[in-house]
Amino acid sequence: MKKKKYIITVLLASLCVLGVILIQKHSNQKIINKIYSHRGASGEEPEHSFPAYDLALLYGSHNIEQDLVTSKDGTLYVSHDDNAKRLTGVDRLYSDMTDEEINQLRTSDNNHILRLQDVFDRYKKTTHYVIELKENDKQIDLFNNIIRQNNMEDFVIIQARTLTSLNKIKQTFPKITTLLLAKDDIEAQNACKADYVDIISLNTKFMTKDIVKIIHEANKQANFWTLNSMADINKAINLGADSYFTNYTAKAIELEKKHASFFH
Repeated sequence: MKKKKYIITVLLASLCVLGVILIQKHSNQKIINKIYSHRGASGEEPEHSFPAYDLALLYGSHNIEQDLVTSKDGTLYVSHDDNAKRLTGVDRLYSDMTDEEINQLRTSDNNHILRLQDVFDRYKKTTHYVIELKENDKQIDLFNNIIRQNNMEDFVIIQARTLTSLNKIKQTFPKITTLLLAKDDIEAQNACKADYVDIISLNTKFMTKDIVKIIHEANKQANFWTLNSMADINKAINLGADSYFTNYTAKAIELEKKHASFFH
């Protein structure tokens, strides 16, 4: 009889431990999903490079960002700037260069300019990609083609600054997550009326309790950019932001964990 009670006690204890582990895993997953690694871990490694993406993923990020520009040959490359000068010293627009010319460029850290296909080839479906169409409508066909070719609809959050771009993409990929980069709170409130917008993103200067409430009441997610200081990240957490861009993935994860542990 004692042996039976002992076995039951051990089983119950094991189930309790397993339950705690599963709850903690779910909590960590929720925390990490809030964090968008802005151009990778770009506060520590060169932006939009494999080292920046690798480090963000090493820290545990599930979301790495790519800004897209288009070459003269119609290939999607990853760069925040439409001109190569800041990163490579070559004062030319990517749109005026062929693929061959862009492939020869090197940054000061000897990294080359990545194609979006290079990024997909390296990480495949092990992460999520937060992709911005820097040229909005002009890049839609190219974007749609590469998403189809790689079957990435479920692994992409697509960003644009125009509602028309997001509407067109949502019509092609109904399951894709869309994010509007709103220029101000007025544009954000207007986007609340669009059923094809899932996330509304604003600059940190518009990060207030009122705008978060307005976005949530419209059944949208509130996102902010770019949060790098402890003060800004803690503010986003306290206001109930659903996600945010940061150059410092590890810092954000630690602050999120600290906040979560305080309330559990």
